[in-house]
Amino acid sequence: MSDTQFSYVIYIRATPEALWRALTERTEIERWFDGSGPESDWAVGSTVRWSMSPRMAPRDAGQVVLAAEPPRRLAYTWHNYEPEIAEMFGWSAEQLAERRLEPVSKVAFDLVPVGEAVALRVLHDGFAPGSEMLASIREGWPMILSNLKTVLETDEPLRWA
Repeated sequence: MSDTQFSYVIYIRATPEALWRALTERTEIERWFDGSGPESDWAVGSTVRWSMSPRMAPRDAGQVVLAAEPPRRLAYTWHNYEPEIAEMFGWSAEQLAERRLEPVSKVAFDLVPVGEAVALRVLHDGFAPGSEMLASIREGWPMILSNLKTVLETDEPLRWA
């Protein structure tokens, strides 16, 4: 396992077009991203606004669309540590400031048709060795992507609590 990237592949019974909509349309994203997640017009160079919880409106956290090739590839820069994250984990202002010094990473989604499914290949990279963000996304992405798969295949999200 690399100490500077996260790579994951999940097979989803869906069309590339349905999976693309799930990755890019706000109402679809909210279904599998627990009411939060990214929002953009998904044009290269556009801002990606982010909601850290279902109770907050999406806002600019410095993210930018790097690639958008419907329905094959989507990539964008990832947000840095935001105050909401520090609050969730109980970090002090000093801990947040220290973690914000980590480089901003990027995530790419490649959609590859495989029979009646789509292989969704996720590469999230650009982390510094020992990154706290990498440790978080290593736990978070598998849960989030499992929920994406479940929503697309059953039309119902997973209940974690």
